[in-house]
Amino acid sequence: MAYGADVPGDSGGGAAPRAGAEASRLLSAAQQWLRESAPHLAPLDAAGEPCSCPLCRAVAAVRDADPDSVGRWVDSAVSTLEQTTRQVAAQAQARAEAARASSGTDGATWPTDGEDAVVDEPSGAQPGDAGPPRVRRIPLDDGADGG
Repeated sequence: MAYGADVPGDSGGGAAPRAGAEASRLLSAAQQWLRESAPHLAPLDAAGEPCSCPLCRAVAAVRDADPDSVGRWVDSAVSTLEQTTRQVAAQAQARAEAARASSGTDGATWPTDGEDAVVDEPSGAQPGDAGPPRVRRIPLDDGADGG
C-alpha cells in the first residue's frame, strides 16, 4: 500500500491530506510520466549511469527515489517545522510578558519632545478604546534636496 493511501483525499470531505502523502503521490506521478512519456530524458550509459550534468542527475534522482520515503521525510520536516514554530512563538510571548512586567507598562512608548512619531491604533481597536496608543518612531531623511 502506498504511503498516505489511508489518508482521506479531496473527495468525501474528510480531513485534508498530509503534505507527505501529497509529496508521495506527486513523486509517483512524476515517475510514471518519466517512464511513459519521457523515457528519453537522462538516458543511461552502458554502466547504467546518467550523464554528469545537473539536469540528468536530477531526473535520475526522481526516477530512483522511493515515494514512501519521500512522503515520510516531508511529514517529518513539516512536523519539525510546526514544533519549532510553536516553541519560538511561546518564547516570544514569554519575553514580551517579561518585558512588560519589568517595565511596569503595557509596552506602549511615547515620543519625547522633538521626536517624530506616528500613532498606530491596535488592529481591531476603535478610537476611544481603553489603553494608550502604540507609537512607532519614523526616522526622517532630508535627502539631497533638503526637503
